Amino acid sequence: MADAVTERQPANRIITSPLNVEIPAIDVASYVFSSGTAASRGTPLYFNAEKPSQNFSLDEAKIEVKRFARGLQKLNLQPGDRVLLFSGNRLYFPIAFWAIMAAGCVFTAIAPSASALELEYQLRDSGARALLTSPEGAETALKAAKATSISIDRVFLFGDPDENLAHPQIRPWTDVFCSPEEVRSWSWKHITTLEEAKSTTAVINYSSGTTGLPKGVEVTHYNLVANSEQVIFKRNSVADTPLGRQRKANIDSSGERWLAPLPMYHAYGQTYSCMSAARIGAKVFILPNFTLQKYLQFLDIYRITFMTTVPTILTMLDKYENTHHFNLKAIEVVTSGSAPLNGEIAARITEKYMRAGVKVKQGWGLTETTCSVTGFPPDEDDDGRSIGWMNPNCAVKIVPTDDDGQATTKTSETVGEIWVAGPNMMKGYWRNEKATRETVVESDGYRWVRTGDIGYVDGRGCIYIVDRLKELIKVKGLQVAPAELQLILVTHPGVLDAAVVGAKINGQEHPRAFVVRKNEDIKAEDIAGWVKQRLSPHKWLTGGVYFVDSIPRTPSGKVKKRDLPEIESQRVSKL
Repeated sequence: MADAVTERQPANRIITSPLNVEIPAIDVASYVFSSGTAASRGTPLYFNAEKPSQNFSLDEAKIEVKRFARGLQKLNLQPGDRVLLFSGNRLYFPIAFWAIMAAGCVFTAIAPSASALELEYQLRDSGARALLTSPEGAETALKAAKATSISIDRVFLFGDPDENLAHPQIRPWTDVFCSPEEVRSWSWKHITTLEEAKSTTAVINYSSGTTGLPKGVEVTHYNLVANSEQVIFKRNSVADTPLGRQRKANIDSSGERWLAPLPMYHAYGQTYSCMSAARIGAKVFILPNFTLQKYLQFLDIYRITFMTTVPTILTMLDKYENTHHFNLKAIEVVTSGSAPLNGEIAARITEKYMRAGVKVKQGWGLTETTCSVTGFPPDEDDDGRSIGWMNPNCAVKIVPTDDDGQATTKTSETVGEIWVAGPNMMKGYWRNEKATRETVVESDGYRWVRTGDIGYVDGRGCIYIVDRLKELIKVKGLQVAPAELQLILVTHPGVLDAAVVGAKINGQEHPRAFVVRKNEDIKAEDIAGWVKQRLSPHKWLTGGVYFVDSIPRTPSGKVKKRDLPEIESQRVSKL
Protein backbone atom coordinates (compact mmCIF):
# COMPACT_ATOMS: atom_id res chain seq x y z
CA MET A 1 0.00 0.00 0.00
CA ALA A 2 1.28 3.48 -0.88
CA ASP A 3 2.30 5.61 2.12
CA ALA A 4 1.33 2.78 4.46
CA VAL A 5 0.70 3.49 8.12
CA THR A 6 3.18 1.57 10.25
CA GLU A 7 2.01 2.24 13.78
CA ARG A 8 -0.93 1.09 15.89
CA GLN A 9 -4.08 3.02 15.15
CA PRO A 10 -5.66 4.74 18.18
CA ALA A 11 -9.43 5.06 18.54
CA ASN A 12 -11.15 7.72 16.41
CA ARG A 13 -8.04 8.49 14.37
CA ILE A 14 -9.04 9.37 10.81
CA ILE A 15 -7.17 7.36 8.18
CA THR A 16 -7.51 8.56 4.61
CA SER A 17 -6.77 6.71 1.40
CA PRO A 18 -3.40 7.62 -0.13
CA LEU A 19 -5.15 7.75 -3.52
CA ASN A 20 -7.34 10.43 -5.06
CA VAL A 21 -9.24 10.31 -8.31
CA GLU A 22 -11.24 12.99 -10.10
CA ILE A 23 -14.98 12.26 -10.08
CA PRO A 24 -16.81 13.73 -13.09
CA ALA A 25 -20.15 15.46 -12.53
CA ILE A 26 -22.13 13.43 -15.03
CA ASP A 27 -25.23 11.24 -15.29
CA VAL A 28 -24.91 7.47 -15.49
CA ALA A 29 -26.07 7.12 -19.11
CA SER A 30 -23.59 9.74 -20.34
CA TYR A 31 -20.84 8.12 -18.27
CA VAL A 32 -21.46 4.66 -19.72
CA PHE A 33 -21.95 5.69 -23.34
CA SER A 34 -18.88 7.93 -23.45
CA SER A 35 -16.69 4.93 -22.53
CA GLY A 36 -13.75 3.93 -24.68
CA THR A 37 -13.36 4.99 -28.30
CA ALA A 38 -15.73 5.17 -31.26
CA ALA A 39 -14.29 1.87 -32.48
CA SER A 40 -14.59 0.09 -29.12
CA ARG A 41 -18.17 1.26 -28.62
CA GLY A 42 -19.10 -0.57 -31.82
CA THR A 43 -17.59 -3.86 -30.65
CA PRO A 44 -19.79 -6.50 -28.93
CA LEU A 45 -19.31 -6.06 -25.19
CA TYR A 46 -22.17 -7.87 -23.38
CA PHE A 47 -22.91 -11.54 -24.05
CA ASN A 48 -25.40 -14.14 -22.90
CA ALA A 49 -22.94 -16.67 -21.47
CA GLU A 50 -25.24 -19.56 -22.41
CA LYS A 51 -25.87 -18.23 -25.95
CA PRO A 52 -22.91 -15.99 -26.83
CA SER A 53 -24.27 -15.26 -30.31
CA GLN A 54 -26.74 -13.06 -28.41
CA ASN A 55 -24.77 -9.92 -27.59
CA PHE A 56 -24.66 -6.17 -27.97
CA SER A 57 -22.18 -3.33 -28.24
CA LEU A 58 -22.45 -0.03 -26.40
CA ASP A 59 -23.57 1.64 -29.64
CA GLU A 60 -26.37 -0.90 -30.01
CA ALA A 61 -27.24 -0.58 -26.33
CA LYS A 62 -27.45 3.20 -26.62
CA ILE A 63 -30.16 2.96 -29.26
CA GLU A 64 -32.18 0.49 -27.16
CA VAL A 65 -31.73 2.64 -24.05
CA LYS A 66 -33.02 5.71 -25.87
CA ARG A 67 -36.00 3.80 -27.25
CA PHE A 68 -37.04 2.51 -23.81
CA ALA A 69 -36.21 5.71 -21.93
CA ARG A 70 -38.26 7.87 -24.28
CA GLY A 71 -41.05 5.30 -24.14
CA LEU A 72 -41.15 5.55 -20.35
CA GLN A 73 -41.44 9.31 -20.60
CA LYS A 74 -44.33 8.95 -23.04
CA LEU A 75 -46.09 6.83 -20.41
CA ASN A 76 -46.16 10.10 -18.44
CA LEU A 77 -43.55 8.95 -15.94
CA GLN A 78 -41.98 12.01 -14.35
CA PRO A 79 -38.40 12.72 -13.22
CA GLY A 80 -37.80 10.89 -9.95
CA ASP A 81 -40.56 8.30 -10.46
CA ARG A 82 -39.49 4.82 -9.42
CA VAL A 83 -39.53 1.85 -11.80
CA LEU A 84 -39.09 -1.61 -10.26
CA LEU A 85 -37.44 -4.52 -12.08
CA PHE A 86 -38.41 -7.99 -10.83
CA SER A 87 -35.98 -10.32 -12.61
CA GLY A 88 -32.79 -12.29 -12.37
CA ASN A 89 -29.79 -11.76 -14.62
CA ARG A 90 -30.55 -11.38 -18.31
CA LEU A 91 -28.60 -10.04 -21.26
CA TYR A 92 -30.83 -6.95 -21.40
CA PHE A 93 -30.72 -6.25 -17.65
CA PRO A 94 -28.03 -3.54 -18.10
CA ILE A 95 -30.16 -1.90 -20.84
CA ALA A 96 -33.14 -1.64 -18.49
CA PHE A 97 -30.84 -0.35 -15.73
CA TRP A 98 -29.38 2.40 -17.90
CA ALA A 99 -32.66 3.29 -19.64
CA ILE A 100 -34.68 3.83 -16.47
CA MET A 101 -32.11 6.38 -15.31
CA ALA A 102 -31.88 7.93 -18.79
CA ALA A 103 -35.64 8.51 -18.60
CA GLY A 104 -35.00 10.58 -15.48
CA CYS A 105 -36.58 7.87 -13.34
CA VAL A 106 -35.15 5.94 -10.40
CA PHE A 107 -34.20 2.28 -10.77
CA THR A 108 -35.07 -0.21 -8.05
CA ALA A 109 -34.99 -4.01 -8.21
CA ILE A 110 -35.78 -7.11 -6.20
CA ALA A 111 -34.69 -10.75 -6.29
CA PRO A 112 -36.63 -13.03 -8.66
CA SER A 113 -37.23 -15.36 -5.72
CA ALA A 114 -39.22 -12.69 -3.86
CA SER A 115 -42.69 -13.64 -2.69
CA ALA A 116 -45.79 -11.62 -3.52
CA LEU A 117 -45.68 -10.10 -0.01
CA GLU A 118 -42.01 -9.14 -0.36
CA LEU A 119 -42.63 -7.59 -3.77
CA GLU A 120 -45.70 -5.80 -2.44
CA TYR A 121 -43.62 -4.35 0.40
CA GLN A 122 -40.98 -2.94 -1.95
CA LEU A 123 -43.56 -1.61 -4.39
CA ARG A 124 -45.29 0.23 -1.52
CA ASP A 125 -42.11 1.42 0.15
CA SER A 126 -40.49 2.69 -3.03
CA GLY A 127 -43.75 4.09 -4.38
CA ALA A 128 -42.98 2.52 -7.76
CA ARG A 129 -45.04 3.83 -10.66
CA ALA A 130 -44.22 0.97 -13.04
CA LEU A 131 -43.21 -2.68 -12.72
CA LEU A 132 -41.16 -4.86 -15.06
CA THR A 133 -41.38 -8.59 -14.38
CA SER A 134 -39.72 -11.64 -15.85
CA PRO A 135 -42.08 -14.23 -17.40
CA GLU A 136 -41.49 -16.63 -14.50
CA GLY A 137 -42.43 -13.92 -12.01
CA ALA A 138 -45.56 -12.75 -13.82
CA GLU A 139 -48.18 -14.26 -11.50
CA THR A 140 -46.36 -12.98 -8.39
CA ALA A 141 -46.13 -9.56 -10.01
CA LEU A 142 -49.84 -9.48 -10.77
CA LYS A 143 -50.73 -10.31 -7.15
CA ALA A 144 -48.39 -7.64 -5.79
CA ALA A 145 -49.52 -5.03 -8.31
CA LYS A 146 -53.17 -5.65 -7.46
CA ALA A 147 -52.43 -5.30 -3.74
CA THR A 148 -50.68 -1.97 -4.30
CA SER A 149 -53.14 -0.58 -6.85
CA ILE A 150 -50.57 -0.40 -9.66
CA SER A 151 -52.55 -0.30 -12.86
CA ILE A 152 -52.15 -3.33 -15.15
CA ASP A 153 -51.10 -0.99 -17.96
CA ARG A 154 -48.01 -0.11 -15.88
CA VAL A 155 -46.93 -3.76 -15.52
CA PHE A 156 -44.70 -5.10 -18.31
CA LEU A 157 -43.13 -8.44 -19.17
CA PHE A 158 -39.33 -8.10 -19.25
CA GLY A 159 -37.00 -10.39 -21.16
CA ASP A 160 -34.35 -10.80 -23.82
CA PRO A 161 -35.14 -10.58 -27.56
CA ASP A 162 -35.37 -14.37 -28.00
CA GLU A 163 -37.81 -14.92 -25.12
CA ASN A 164 -41.52 -15.52 -25.51
CA LEU A 165 -43.12 -12.50 -23.85
CA ALA A 166 -46.70 -13.45 -24.62
CA HIS A 167 -49.05 -13.19 -21.63
CA PRO A 168 -52.83 -12.83 -21.49
CA GLN A 169 -52.74 -9.83 -19.14
CA ILE A 170 -49.27 -8.28 -19.32
CA ARG A 171 -47.79 -6.44 -22.29
CA PRO A 172 -44.14 -7.01 -23.25
CA TRP A 173 -41.82 -4.18 -22.24
CA THR A 174 -40.87 -3.71 -25.88
CA ASP A 175 -44.38 -2.29 -26.47
CA VAL A 176 -43.10 0.80 -24.67
CA PHE A 177 -40.11 1.22 -27.00
CA CYS A 178 -40.18 4.13 -29.41
CA SER A 179 -38.99 3.52 -32.95
CA PRO A 180 -35.30 4.02 -33.78
CA GLU A 181 -36.27 6.89 -36.11
CA GLU A 182 -38.16 8.68 -33.34
CA VAL A 183 -35.18 8.72 -30.98
CA ARG A 184 -32.46 9.38 -33.55
CA SER A 185 -32.34 13.07 -32.62
CA TRP A 186 -33.63 12.65 -29.05
CA SER A 187 -31.36 12.43 -26.00
CA TRP A 188 -31.79 12.14 -22.27
CA LYS A 189 -31.33 15.12 -19.97
CA HIS A 190 -27.62 15.45 -19.22
CA ILE A 191 -26.32 16.24 -15.75
CA THR A 192 -23.56 18.82 -15.94
CA THR A 193 -23.20 20.30 -12.44
CA LEU A 194 -21.79 18.78 -9.26
CA GLU A 195 -24.82 19.88 -7.24
CA GLU A 196 -27.23 18.13 -9.61
CA ALA A 197 -25.13 14.95 -9.77
CA LYS A 198 -24.99 14.77 -5.97
CA SER A 199 -28.69 15.46 -5.43
CA THR A 200 -30.30 13.40 -8.20
CA THR A 201 -31.26 9.92 -7.04
CA ALA A 202 -30.46 7.23 -9.60
CA VAL A 203 -31.07 3.97 -7.76
CA ILE A 204 -32.86 2.77 -4.64
CA ASN A 205 -31.26 -0.51 -3.62
CA TYR A 206 -32.75 -2.31 -0.66
CA SER A 207 -30.53 -3.39 2.23
CA SER A 208 -30.41 -7.07 3.01
CA GLY A 209 -32.87 -6.94 5.89
CA THR A 210 -31.23 -9.91 7.69
CA THR A 211 -32.88 -9.02 11.00
CA GLY A 212 -35.70 -6.60 10.05
CA LEU A 213 -37.54 -5.11 7.11
CA PRO A 214 -35.31 -3.99 4.23
CA LYS A 215 -34.58 -0.28 3.95
CA GLY A 216 -34.33 1.59 0.67
CA VAL A 217 -30.87 3.08 0.13
CA GLU A 218 -30.83 6.17 -2.09
CA VAL A 219 -27.82 6.23 -4.40
CA THR A 220 -27.20 9.24 -6.64
CA HIS A 221 -25.69 9.52 -10.10
CA TYR A 222 -22.59 10.96 -8.41
CA ASN A 223 -22.39 8.00 -6.00
CA LEU A 224 -22.53 5.47 -8.86
CA VAL A 225 -19.98 7.26 -11.00
CA ALA A 226 -17.68 7.86 -8.01
CA ASN A 227 -17.71 4.22 -6.96
CA SER A 228 -17.03 3.06 -10.51
CA GLU A 229 -14.09 5.47 -10.82
CA GLN A 230 -12.74 4.31 -7.45
CA VAL A 231 -12.95 0.64 -8.39
CA ILE A 232 -11.37 1.23 -11.80
CA PHE A 233 -8.53 3.38 -10.44
CA LYS A 234 -7.44 0.75 -7.95
CA ARG A 235 -8.13 -2.07 -10.43
CA ASN A 236 -5.85 -0.44 -13.05
CA SER A 237 -2.92 -0.07 -10.64
CA VAL A 238 0.18 -1.95 -11.79
CA ALA A 239 3.08 -2.82 -9.50
CA ASP A 240 6.57 -2.19 -10.85
CA THR A 241 7.47 -5.86 -10.43
CA PRO A 242 7.97 -8.72 -12.91
CA LEU A 243 4.59 -10.22 -11.93
CA GLY A 244 2.84 -6.86 -12.19
CA ARG A 245 4.31 -6.08 -15.59
CA GLN A 246 3.48 -9.56 -16.87
CA ARG A 247 -0.11 -9.32 -15.66
CA LYS A 248 -0.50 -5.94 -17.39
CA ALA A 249 1.00 -7.34 -20.61
CA ASN A 250 -1.41 -10.30 -20.50
CA ILE A 251 -4.43 -7.99 -20.13
CA ASP A 252 -3.20 -5.60 -22.84
CA SER A 253 -2.78 -8.53 -25.20
CA SER A 254 -6.00 -10.46 -24.54
CA GLY A 255 -8.35 -7.80 -23.20
CA GLU A 256 -10.50 -7.99 -20.07
CA ARG A 257 -13.16 -10.72 -19.91
CA TRP A 258 -15.49 -10.79 -16.92
CA LEU A 259 -18.13 -13.31 -15.92
CA ALA A 260 -21.27 -11.85 -14.33
CA PRO A 261 -22.62 -14.55 -11.99
CA LEU A 262 -23.66 -12.16 -9.22
CA PRO A 263 -27.18 -10.73 -9.27
CA MET A 264 -27.51 -7.39 -11.02
CA TYR A 265 -30.50 -6.49 -8.87
CA HIS A 266 -27.83 -6.14 -6.15
CA ALA A 267 -25.31 -3.32 -5.76
CA TYR A 268 -22.33 -5.65 -6.32
CA GLY A 269 -23.57 -6.74 -9.76
CA GLN A 270 -24.61 -3.22 -10.74
CA THR A 271 -21.30 -1.56 -9.86
CA TYR A 272 -19.08 -4.16 -11.49
CA SER A 273 -21.15 -5.50 -14.41
CA CYS A 274 -23.26 -2.46 -15.39
CA MET A 275 -20.85 0.37 -14.57
CA SER A 276 -17.14 -0.47 -14.26
CA ALA A 277 -17.01 -3.18 -16.93
CA ALA A 278 -18.61 -0.92 -19.52
CA ARG A 279 -16.29 1.94 -18.64
CA ILE A 280 -13.07 -0.04 -19.05
CA GLY A 281 -14.28 -2.04 -22.06
CA ALA A 282 -14.34 -5.47 -20.42
CA LYS A 283 -16.34 -8.11 -22.25
CA VAL A 284 -19.09 -9.25 -19.88
CA PHE A 285 -20.54 -12.76 -20.06
CA ILE A 286 -23.85 -12.66 -18.20
CA LEU A 287 -24.79 -15.85 -16.39
CA PRO A 288 -28.62 -16.04 -16.30
CA ASN A 289 -28.87 -18.94 -13.86
CA PHE A 290 -26.09 -19.91 -11.47
CA THR A 291 -24.92 -23.46 -10.99
CA LEU A 292 -21.41 -24.37 -9.87
CA GLN A 293 -20.89 -26.46 -13.00
CA LYS A 294 -21.85 -23.57 -15.31
CA TYR A 295 -19.74 -21.14 -13.28
CA LEU A 296 -16.61 -23.26 -13.63
CA GLN A 297 -17.33 -24.06 -17.26
CA PHE A 298 -17.71 -20.42 -18.28
CA LEU A 299 -14.68 -19.30 -16.27
CA ASP A 300 -12.75 -21.86 -18.29
CA ILE A 301 -14.10 -21.63 -21.86
CA TYR A 302 -14.33 -17.82 -21.95
CA ARG A 303 -10.83 -17.52 -20.41
CA ILE A 304 -12.18 -15.10 -17.80
CA THR A 305 -9.55 -12.66 -16.47
CA PHE A 306 -11.42 -11.15 -13.51
CA MET A 307 -13.33 -13.36 -11.09
CA THR A 308 -15.88 -11.58 -8.89
CA THR A 309 -17.21 -13.91 -6.25
CA VAL A 310 -18.59 -14.33 -2.73
CA PRO A 311 -17.60 -16.67 0.14
CA THR A 312 -20.59 -18.95 -0.47
CA ILE A 313 -19.35 -19.72 -3.99
CA LEU A 314 -15.74 -20.11 -2.84
CA THR A 315 -16.81 -22.58 -0.16
CA MET A 316 -18.58 -24.60 -2.87
CA LEU A 317 -15.43 -24.49 -5.02
CA ASP A 318 -13.34 -25.63 -2.05
CA LYS A 319 -15.53 -28.70 -1.59
CA TYR A 320 -15.66 -29.49 -5.33
CA GLU A 321 -13.74 -32.68 -6.09
CA ASN A 322 -13.17 -32.59 -9.88
CA THR A 323 -11.01 -29.49 -10.01
CA HIS A 324 -8.89 -31.00 -12.79
CA HIS A 325 -11.87 -30.78 -15.17
CA PHE A 326 -11.44 -27.01 -15.50
CA ASN A 327 -8.60 -24.66 -16.38
CA LEU A 328 -8.88 -21.27 -14.64
CA LYS A 329 -5.29 -20.16 -15.34
CA ALA A 330 -6.44 -17.19 -17.43
CA ILE A 331 -7.73 -15.48 -14.27
CA GLU A 332 -5.55 -12.53 -13.31
CA VAL A 333 -7.53 -11.17 -10.33
CA VAL A 334 -9.95 -12.71 -7.81
CA THR A 335 -12.08 -10.48 -5.57
CA SER A 336 -14.43 -11.84 -2.92
CA GLY A 337 -16.99 -9.63 -1.20
CA SER A 338 -20.37 -9.45 0.62
CA ALA A 339 -19.30 -11.48 3.69
CA PRO A 340 -16.13 -12.48 5.57
CA LEU A 341 -13.99 -15.14 3.91
CA ASN A 342 -12.03 -17.79 5.77
CA GLY A 343 -8.30 -17.33 5.07
CA GLU A 344 -7.73 -21.09 4.88
CA ILE A 345 -10.38 -21.43 2.18
CA ALA A 346 -8.87 -18.52 0.26
CA ALA A 347 -5.46 -20.23 0.38
CA ARG A 348 -6.87 -23.56 -0.80
CA ILE A 349 -8.75 -21.95 -3.71
CA THR A 350 -5.51 -20.24 -4.71
CA GLU A 351 -3.62 -23.53 -4.59
CA LYS A 352 -6.27 -25.63 -6.35
CA TYR A 353 -7.34 -23.32 -9.16
CA MET A 354 -5.04 -20.33 -9.71
CA ARG A 355 -1.79 -19.92 -11.53
CA ALA A 356 1.31 -18.74 -9.67
CA GLY A 357 1.06 -15.14 -8.50
CA VAL A 358 -2.76 -14.98 -8.41
CA LYS A 359 -4.37 -14.99 -4.95
CA VAL A 360 -7.91 -14.74 -3.66
CA LYS A 361 -8.28 -11.36 -1.96
CA GLN A 362 -11.18 -9.70 -0.23
CA GLY A 363 -12.94 -6.42 -0.83
CA TRP A 364 -15.69 -4.86 1.24
CA GLY A 365 -18.61 -2.56 0.92
CA LEU A 366 -22.23 -2.02 1.81
CA THR A 367 -25.38 -1.02 0.00
CA GLU A 368 -24.97 2.26 1.92
CA THR A 369 -21.55 2.84 0.30
CA THR A 370 -23.00 2.24 -3.20
CA CYS A 371 -20.96 -0.96 -3.32
CA SER A 372 -17.19 -1.02 -2.78
CA VAL A 373 -15.29 0.91 -0.10
CA THR A 374 -12.10 -1.17 0.38
CA GLY A 375 -10.00 -3.61 -1.59
CA PHE A 376 -6.53 -4.39 -2.88
CA PRO A 377 -4.81 -3.46 -6.13
CA PRO A 378 -4.25 -6.58 -8.26
CA ASP A 379 -0.54 -6.98 -7.51
CA GLU A 380 -0.56 -6.32 -3.77
CA ASP A 381 0.12 -9.35 -1.59
CA ASP A 382 -2.14 -10.40 1.28
CA ASP A 383 -2.85 -13.58 3.22
CA GLY A 384 -6.59 -13.36 2.50
CA ARG A 385 -7.76 -12.22 5.95
CA SER A 386 -7.95 -8.45 5.40
CA ILE A 387 -10.67 -6.69 3.40
CA GLY A 388 -8.07 -4.29 2.00
CA TRP A 389 -7.52 -0.57 2.38
CA MET A 390 -9.67 2.41 1.59
CA ASN A 391 -10.67 3.22 -1.98
CA PRO A 392 -9.55 6.57 -3.44
CA ASN A 393 -11.11 9.68 -1.85
CA CYS A 394 -12.33 7.66 1.17
CA ALA A 395 -11.61 7.81 4.89
CA VAL A 396 -12.12 5.46 7.85
CA LYS A 397 -12.03 5.62 11.61
CA ILE A 398 -12.56 3.03 14.34
CA VAL A 399 -15.02 4.14 17.01
CA PRO A 400 -15.14 2.10 20.25
CA THR A 401 -18.66 0.93 21.11
CA ASP A 402 -20.31 1.29 24.50
CA ASP A 403 -19.93 -2.43 25.05
CA ASP A 404 -16.29 -2.96 24.16
CA GLY A 405 -14.83 0.17 25.76
CA GLN A 406 -11.27 0.32 24.48
CA ALA A 407 -11.04 -3.24 23.14
CA THR A 408 -7.85 -4.22 21.35
CA THR A 409 -6.46 -7.13 19.36
CA LYS A 410 -3.57 -9.30 20.53
CA THR A 411 -1.26 -6.89 18.72
CA SER A 412 -2.93 -3.88 20.39
CA GLU A 413 -4.95 -2.49 17.47
CA THR A 414 -8.08 -0.68 18.61
CA VAL A 415 -11.28 -2.62 17.93
CA GLY A 416 -14.56 -0.81 17.38
CA GLU A 417 -17.27 0.09 14.90
CA ILE A 418 -15.97 0.97 11.44
CA TRP A 419 -17.08 4.41 10.20
CA VAL A 420 -16.40 5.34 6.57
CA ALA A 421 -16.69 8.50 4.47
CA GLY A 422 -16.30 9.33 0.80
CA PRO A 423 -18.08 10.40 -2.41
CA ASN A 424 -19.76 6.99 -2.72
CA MET A 425 -21.67 7.25 0.58
CA MET A 426 -25.44 7.03 0.13
CA LYS A 427 -27.69 10.04 -0.05
CA GLY A 428 -29.74 8.49 2.76
CA TYR A 429 -32.45 5.95 3.49
CA TRP A 430 -35.50 6.39 1.29
CA ARG A 431 -38.22 8.25 3.19
CA ASN A 432 -36.67 7.24 6.51
CA GLU A 433 -35.08 10.25 8.16
CA LYS A 434 -34.83 8.51 11.53
CA ALA A 435 -32.75 5.64 10.13
CA THR A 436 -30.62 8.12 8.18
CA ARG A 437 -29.88 10.15 11.33
CA GLU A 438 -28.91 6.96 13.15
CA THR A 439 -26.50 5.90 10.41
CA VAL A 440 -25.08 9.13 8.94
CA VAL A 441 -22.98 11.31 11.24
CA GLU A 442 -21.38 14.60 10.24
CA SER A 443 -18.23 15.40 12.25
CA ASP A 444 -14.58 16.33 11.75
CA GLY A 445 -15.48 17.77 8.35
CA TYR A 446 -16.62 14.36 7.10
CA ARG A 447 -20.00 12.79 6.43
CA TRP A 448 -19.57 9.40 8.09
CA VAL A 449 -21.59 6.25 7.50
CA ARG A 450 -21.73 3.98 10.54
CA THR A 451 -21.29 0.54 9.01
CA GLY A 452 -22.38 -1.60 11.96
CA ASP A 453 -19.30 -3.75 11.36
CA ILE A 454 -16.78 -4.29 14.15
CA GLY A 455 -13.14 -4.32 13.12
CA TYR A 456 -9.72 -2.76 13.30
CA VAL A 457 -6.98 -1.25 11.12
CA ASP A 458 -3.48 -2.72 11.15
CA GLY A 459 -0.13 -1.00 10.73
CA ARG A 460 -0.39 -1.14 6.94
CA GLY A 461 -3.72 0.68 6.95
CA CYS A 462 -5.54 -2.55 6.04
CA ILE A 463 -8.92 -3.23 7.63
CA TYR A 464 -10.08 -6.42 9.30
CA ILE A 465 -13.69 -7.22 10.18
CA VAL A 466 -14.49 -9.07 13.39
CA ASP A 467 -18.29 -9.20 13.08
CA ARG A 468 -21.51 -7.24 12.86
CA LEU A 469 -22.18 -4.99 15.85
CA LYS A 470 -25.74 -6.27 16.37
CA GLU A 471 -24.80 -9.93 15.93
CA LEU A 472 -22.07 -10.23 18.56
CA ILE A 473 -22.88 -12.87 21.19
CA LYS A 474 -22.11 -12.08 24.83
CA VAL A 475 -20.92 -15.18 26.73
CA LYS A 476 -20.30 -14.46 30.42
CA GLY A 477 -19.26 -10.92 29.54
CA LEU A 478 -16.99 -12.01 26.67
CA GLN A 479 -17.78 -11.20 23.04
CA VAL A 480 -18.14 -14.02 20.53
CA ALA A 481 -18.25 -13.20 16.83
CA PRO A 482 -20.56 -15.53 14.86
CA ALA A 483 -18.51 -14.83 11.73
CA GLU A 484 -15.39 -16.28 13.35
CA LEU A 485 -17.21 -19.47 14.29
CA GLN A 486 -18.79 -19.76 10.85
CA LEU A 487 -15.40 -19.44 9.19
CA ILE A 488 -14.04 -22.24 11.42
CA LEU A 489 -17.04 -24.50 10.78
CA VAL A 490 -16.84 -24.37 6.99
CA THR A 491 -13.23 -25.61 7.12
CA HIS A 492 -14.52 -28.96 8.44
CA PRO A 493 -14.33 -31.39 5.50
CA GLY A 494 -17.85 -32.61 6.18
CA VAL A 495 -19.50 -29.18 6.35
CA LEU A 496 -20.99 -27.56 3.25
CA ASP A 497 -22.35 -24.42 4.94
CA ALA A 498 -22.98 -23.07 8.43
CA ALA A 499 -24.52 -20.24 10.42
CA VAL A 500 -24.07 -19.29 14.07
CA VAL A 501 -26.48 -17.36 16.28
CA GLY A 502 -26.80 -16.49 19.94
CA ALA A 503 -29.27 -18.73 21.81
CA LYS A 504 -30.82 -17.45 25.05
CA ILE A 505 -30.80 -20.30 27.62
CA ASN A 506 -31.69 -19.59 31.24
CA GLY A 507 -31.09 -15.91 30.68
CA GLN A 508 -27.59 -16.39 29.24
CA GLU A 509 -26.38 -16.32 25.61
CA HIS A 510 -24.74 -19.37 24.07
CA PRO A 511 -23.32 -19.91 20.55
CA ARG A 512 -25.58 -22.18 18.49
CA ALA A 513 -24.64 -23.63 15.09
CA PHE A 514 -26.84 -24.60 12.17
CA VAL A 515 -24.90 -26.83 9.81
CA VAL A 516 -25.38 -28.25 6.32
CA ARG A 517 -23.44 -31.52 6.30
CA LYS A 518 -22.14 -33.60 3.41
CA ASN A 519 -23.70 -36.81 4.73
CA GLU A 520 -25.35 -38.23 7.82
CA ASP A 521 -22.10 -39.77 9.04
CA ILE A 522 -21.22 -36.32 10.38
CA LYS A 523 -22.49 -36.02 13.96
CA ALA A 524 -23.06 -33.04 16.21
CA GLU A 525 -20.21 -34.25 18.43
CA ASP A 526 -17.82 -34.07 15.46
CA ILE A 527 -18.76 -30.44 14.78
CA ALA A 528 -18.58 -29.39 18.42
CA GLY A 529 -15.22 -31.12 18.79
CA TRP A 530 -13.85 -29.33 15.73
CA VAL A 531 -14.59 -26.00 17.38
CA LYS A 532 -13.23 -27.10 20.79
CA GLN A 533 -9.90 -28.02 19.22
CA ARG A 534 -9.53 -24.57 17.70
CA LEU A 535 -11.17 -21.95 19.88
CA SER A 536 -11.42 -20.76 23.48
CA PRO A 537 -14.07 -22.33 25.80
CA HIS A 538 -16.39 -19.28 25.68
CA LYS A 539 -16.67 -19.83 21.91
CA TRP A 540 -17.68 -23.47 22.18
CA LEU A 541 -21.09 -24.41 20.77
CA THR A 542 -22.90 -24.65 24.10
CA GLY A 543 -26.14 -23.63 22.39
CA GLY A 544 -26.02 -26.87 20.41
CA VAL A 545 -25.43 -28.05 16.86
CA TYR A 546 -28.44 -28.50 14.57
CA PHE A 547 -28.39 -29.91 11.06
CA VAL A 548 -30.43 -28.24 8.32
CA ASP A 549 -30.86 -28.79 4.58
CA SER A 550 -29.73 -25.27 3.69
CA ILE A 551 -28.74 -21.96 5.23
CA PRO A 552 -31.16 -19.15 4.31
CA ARG A 553 -29.20 -16.34 2.71
CA THR A 554 -29.82 -13.02 1.04
CA PRO A 555 -28.93 -12.71 -2.68
CA SER A 556 -25.56 -11.26 -1.65
CA GLY A 557 -24.75 -14.27 0.56
CA LYS A 558 -25.50 -12.91 4.03
CA VAL A 559 -27.21 -15.25 6.48
CA LYS A 560 -30.91 -14.47 7.03
CA LYS A 561 -30.94 -15.30 10.72
CA ARG A 562 -34.62 -14.58 11.13
CA ASP A 563 -35.35 -17.50 8.76
CA LEU A 564 -33.30 -20.07 10.69
CA PRO A 565 -35.32 -22.70 12.62
CA GLU A 566 -36.57 -21.75 16.08
CA ILE A 567 -35.21 -24.19 18.66
CA GLU A 568 -37.15 -24.61 21.89
CA SER A 569 -34.38 -26.39 23.82
CA GLN A 570 -33.52 -24.58 27.04
CA ARG A 571 -30.66 -26.85 28.04
CA VAL A 572 -26.99 -25.96 27.69
CA SER A 573 -25.33 -28.42 25.32
CA LYS A 574 -22.67 -30.71 26.81
CA LEU A 575 -21.21 -31.59 23.40
